[in-house]
Amino acid sequence: MDSSLHRSADWDQHADRHTALIDPVVTVRQIGRLGLPGRTPTRIDHALVYTTARGGHEVFLPPLRPRRLRRRYTAVYEVDMGVHLVRTRLALPSDDDAHEFDAAIEFDWQVTDPGRFVRSGHRDVPRLLLGELERSARHITRRFPIAHSAAAEAEVLTAVRQAKPLGEDAGLSTTWSVRLRRDDDNIAHARRLQAIEHASAEEIRAHRCGSRADEEKAERHRAQQVQRLELLEYDAKRIAFYQEYLTRGGVDAWAMHLAQHPEDSTTALNALRDERRERAQAQMNLIKELLTKAGTEPFELEGPRRLAIEAIIDVLGQHVPASVDTPKATTAAPDAEAVRTQPASADPTRPRSEHLPAWPPPMAPSAPTTGHAR
Repeated sequence: MDSSLHRSADWDQHADRHTALIDPVVTVRQIGRLGLPGRTPTRIDHALVYTTARGGHEVFLPPLRPRRLRRRYTAVYEVDMGVHLVRTRLALPSDDDAHEFDAAIEFDWQVTDPGRFVRSGHRDVPRLLLGELERSARHITRRFPIAHSAAAEAEVLTAVRQAKPLGEDAGLSTTWSVRLRRDDDNIAHARRLQAIEHASAEEIRAHRCGSRADEEKAERHRAQQVQRLELLEYDAKRIAFYQEYLTRGGVDAWAMHLAQHPEDSTTALNALRDERRERAQAQMNLIKELLTKAGTEPFELEGPRRLAIEAIIDVLGQHVPASVDTPKATTAAPDAEAVRTQPASADPTRPRSEHLPAWPPPMAPSAPTTGHAR
């Protein structure tokens, strides 16, 4: 049986510095008529609240301690004054009873007035603070639908800050935060709708991008076809151009060559000179063969002889010399003066220049400059 000089604690949480507390009163001890024996049983960072027989309270904040116990003290409360963290969740109603806001709440609470807390008689601080917060927030969240959690959260924060600080009447100092969100079913439904919208948007975007890709592909194919036709037309013009020049040959062909390679002018002149000499020699040989041909009647040779003399004049550019060896014929050759006065006929081997139509050399076709190909 306990004596009046040494009583065990009426209430002891056996808490240390790292114990999670919901009641900051760690121990409660009765004081006998002769007081507590020995040193005061308390920690240095705890406050002591002494009660008197008349219902008064005397507070000793750390590190202050009473020098002696007075007879009028009846009990002592050891109060923890540390900062304690509470994280919890609370359901707040929306405008529809079928849905509730899920409120994530975080408190940091501390006893700042131990005497007031002891007099308040509270034993569960988190429940005390949650009750005050819920009473301030319930009538606010009732005005908002479940989908407007952000607006409801802003209104709750404003209303609670404007009201009396939480836990002030119990001698507590509190910092807090509240975050409202939809309930789990509503969040899952919103995520399903969002997934459907995302899938639809992806399908629409894929269809549009595919259509644009098909159009670009078709346009590129058309451009390639146009370019191919232009190249074929260009090749046909080149073929016609070179075919005409090669058909005419001689001066025209060399003129085209010199237009592209003017440094080959000496080679071109020499080649034209050799070609003219060969042609003149061939014509002279033809004339000799014609004039010396046996087995023909004199009247048959009259026309060819006249043409031969005209060809000689064209080739040599002068009168036929008297030393030209002509075969003897039964009939006299026509007078040279008469030959010169007669109208000249065309050379059978080369047409005369006055009988040729004017032919300005065409320009070489230029390559197509279209840039349709991609």
